[in-house]
Amino acid sequence: MNGATVATEHERTDELAGVTSAIWQGSVRHRRFAPRAHAFSYSLFMLGLDLDELPQLDQGRWFGVERSGLLSFHRHDYLKGSEGCLKQAVWQKVSELGGDAEPEGRVLLLGNVRCLGFYFSPVNFYFCYRQGEARYLLAEVSNTPWNERHYYLLDLAALAPHDKDFHVSPFMGLAMRYHWRIRPPAQETLIHIESHPVSGEAKLFDATLALTREPLSRKGLVALLARWPWMTMKVLLGIYWQALRLFIKRTPIFTHPESR
Repeated sequence: MNGATVATEHERTDELAGVTSAIWQGSVRHRRFAPRAHAFSYSLFMLGLDLDELPQLDQGRWFGVERSGLLSFHRHDYLKGSEGCLKQAVWQKVSELGGDAEPEGRVLLLGNVRCLGFYFSPVNFYFCYRQGEARYLLAEVSNTPWNERHYYLLDLAALAPHDKDFHVSPFMGLAMRYHWRIRPPAQETLIHIESHPVSGEAKLFDATLALTREPLSRKGLVALLARWPWMTMKVLLGIYWQALRLFIKRTPIFTHPESR
C-alpha cells in the first residue's frame, strides 16, 4: 500500500513537471514622482497558467480547478460577463479590441488565483500567441473599491503609447498616456508601465513587475503557501495601506468620473 501511495504521489509530481504552466516569483514596484513623491516595493508570486493545461493542473488539495483548494482557479473570476471557456473569451476580447485573433493559439494567464478561497487581482495579463510567438498582451485591469474592469490590448510587435481611459486610483487623474515596456515570459518576464501627462511633461508614475520562472510542482506550491499564506489578501490590504499613506501626504484626489 505504501509503495502504491508513493508511486501515485510521484506520478502527480511528474504530471506537474511536464506542463508549461509555472510559478512566477519576484517583485512589484510603484513610484510616484509628482505632485507628492511616493514609492513602495513588494515581493509576490503569480501563477502563469497555460489555459490549455487547466485539466492537468487539478492536483488534490494543493491546487483545484473549478473546486476548492488551498490555491484554486475558477473561470468566473476572469473576464466577467463573457461566456465559454476562458481561452475562447480571451481571443474574443482580442478580436473586439481590434486584434487579429487566432482561436487555437496558446494563451498564458499571468495573474492571481484564489488563495485559501479568496480572490483579488488588480490586474491579470493574458499573453496571446500566434505561430508560437507572443503577439498580444491583453491586460484585464480592476479598480478598487468600484470593482469595475477594463481591458487594454497591446500589440507586442508594435508597442505604442495610448490614452488612459479607465479610472483606477483616486490619486491619479485620467488625462494621461501610458507607455509600456514588456518582456514576454521566458525564464524571466518584465512588465513596465509609465504614466505621462497628455501635455507631454515628464512622467508622473511608473510601475514595474519583474518575475522569474520556477517549475510548477506540488513542492513549489507548498513553499508558496508557507511563505505567502494570504497572497491575495496581502495585495488588497497593501492597496488600502498605500492609499492611506498617500492621503496622509495630502496627495490630490480625483473623483470617479461617473460620480461627478
